[in-house]
Amino acid sequence: MRHLFCLGIATTLTAGVAADNWPGWRGPTNQGVSAEQRLPLEWSRDKNVRWQVSVPGAGVSAPVVWNDRVFLTASDGRLNDRLQVYCWRRADGKLLWHTKLFGSAPTDMFAPGGMAVPTPATDGKLLFVLFGTGELAALDFDGRPVWIRSLAEEYGPFRNRWGMGTSPVLVDDMLLVQVDHWSQSYLLAVDPKTGANRWKTNRPTSVNWSSPLAVKVNGDKQIVTIGTNHVRGYDAAGGGELWSVAGTHFQCIPSPIAHGKLLIACSGESTMAIKLDGATGDLTKSHVLWKNTKAKAFMPSPLLYEGLIYLPLDKQFVVCLDARTGKQHWKERLGDQFYASPVGGAGRVYVSAHEGIIRVIKAGAVFELLAENDLGERVVASPALSNGQIFIRGDKHLFCIGER
Repeated sequence: MRHLFCLGIATTLTAGVAADNWPGWRGPTNQGVSAEQRLPLEWSRDKNVRWQVSVPGAGVSAPVVWNDRVFLTASDGRLNDRLQVYCWRRADGKLLWHTKLFGSAPTDMFAPGGMAVPTPATDGKLLFVLFGTGELAALDFDGRPVWIRSLAEEYGPFRNRWGMGTSPVLVDDMLLVQVDHWSQSYLLAVDPKTGANRWKTNRPTSVNWSSPLAVKVNGDKQIVTIGTNHVRGYDAAGGGELWSVAGTHFQCIPSPIAHGKLLIACSGESTMAIKLDGATGDLTKSHVLWKNTKAKAFMPSPLLYEGLIYLPLDKQFVVCLDARTGKQHWKERLGDQFYASPVGGAGRVYVSAHEGIIRVIKAGAVFELLAENDLGERVVASPALSNGQIFIRGDKHLFCIGER
């Protein structure tokens, strides 16, 4: 562990967060769904933009919002090893602080993202950031580092073709990081107060960019991961592997989603539903409820909203599937290419196309396009929904969208 120090900041992590916060990758439940009922429907460069700020450097991490603060990461420098963490006031976009960190081991990268592809996470007291250089750190809400680790120095540099894509995920009193690459892959659980390991489990996987998901099965917490031909479930208490299901792509980016005992796993191979009932071992033949081989995406994560699955298929089309059966309800051409993952709230689904147009669809089995919104910048990062506003990271700016 490098530069581990603590400023004595007490923190209590809880599973639930306020509905108006967007505390990490894919929101309050890490699945892209918001409980918000009042969200903007239409916007443009000169309509319903509350504020916009320039974001120097590379990065495709998504914004994180907690109460009056909006957080974002970026990187710059010749090797993209100068790491940036920004905090703005949500009311007017005023920069509250800017913390600079330095990377220990720059590696391969996705050029638009640099070393700032992972989305931060927060519990309302600390902000947790991960960079492609291997730096994993906790900052207080004034931007002061509480602890910093270099996973690259401890376990070897990240070697995964297009850089580190997984986002740190908070689960109760643990911070989870999934590191899948050409070297020894692992799933790491960290104490968020100190940065010390809770447990570390090696994984039989290669290059992936997916993020883990916590689910509750028969009262016990499990950690679900997707990567290298398999979906795997781990014991949250100790990190031991509990079960696996074969059938995903060799290299996976989409993160899993779940509702009750239904787990949805998507990759470039297919989309499939897995039953979660506490069974262990190889569940490939016994627990796959359905598989749709036509619904497959290499980049975006699926959205399960009001009983339906919405999935952008990398290029041009978006499909809507029934979560119980996998049956396709509709398939529509909604963009040239999709990198960002869809989000749902207020009975709507927001789909971001790479060219910068975000289309709003009425949630339902019958397709209905409600709006097309263009900010004039390409979009790779997924939107954040918070307190009646939408935060969108474009190529050069961070936008706060809200009805006036």
